[in-house]
Amino acid sequence: MKKLFIFLLIILNISIFNLKALENKILFKINYEIITSIDLKNEINYLVATNQNIKSLAKNEIIEIATNTLIREKIKKIELLKYIKKIELNEKFLDTIVKDFYLKYNFNNKEELKSYLNQNEVKYSYMINKLSLNALWNKLIFEKYSSKVIINKQEIENEILSKKNFIKQFKLSEIVFEVDQKSNLEEKFLEIRKNIEKFGFENSAIKFSISNSANQGGKVGWVSENSLNKKIITEINKLSPGENTDPIIIPGGFIIIKVEEIKKDEKKIDINKEIKRVIKFKTNEQLNTFSNIYLKKIMKDNEVEKI
Repeated sequence: MKKLFIFLLIILNISIFNLKALENKILFKINYEIITSIDLKNEINYLVATNQNIKSLAKNEIIEIATNTLIREKIKKIELLKYIKKIELNEKFLDTIVKDFYLKYNFNNKEELKSYLNQNEVKYSYMINKLSLNALWNKLIFEKYSSKVIINKQEIENEILSKKNFIKQFKLSEIVFEVDQKSNLEEKFLEIRKNIEKFGFENSAIKFSISNSANQGGKVGWVSENSLNKKIITEINKLSPGENTDPIIIPGGFIIIKVEEIKKDEKKIDINKEIKRVIKFKTNEQLNTFSNIYLKKIMKDNEVEKI
């Protein structure tokens, strides 16, 4: 695929951050879906708008990230349309998702977000389509796999009660990846580690991670120690802020975790509230794993044809 990305860069023949008059060519075909050079341009603009640090990557790397994202989204769309008629959310649910999105990027309202996207040559409708696709995909995964989620509420409660008056909180980022054979893990980790050293953890997450957090630079946010399994807690307790773990085996692949910050909430714990928060995190964590496994499976069933 490397030669293909170099070829794409040549046919664009223009700065990826100033793509104006670009001939629309079909680059890939996946069943009845196509990916065009305009699609690629739009995705690059979107990636740059939502993560400015991506500009520090080489052009061919940005093209590779955008291409892989588009392929995954087209395959998700093909699968979703087996169950629903169109990729569309009801207005109320969509408004909630859009609000979460603009608050995450520190905008005060939808109009500020629209203005920012326009400045970066991203259509608001493009963002809406991506958010809708992601929400419907998550809904499909929930419907398929929620019955397989295993949560031990009593164990969670006992763990929380053992903390007494404080809970340690970690601000984390992640890179979730997979390798074809376990023997290739060392080689893959070396590649990721070199990329982290050169371009930083955030850009490496965008490039290598298969997690839903990838487009946000792998940012997970604040997580209580109660939400993390013992293997991960053991590893991240060895770290200082700014450091990351070696690969840790998880269902469906491996994870590298970076500790951004650490703090202790030294206040009386609302047990019921904390239990609900931990259950939600662990549920989402397991559903994300099922999502990655399911996507990997259907990607094998959908041939990507280079035009």
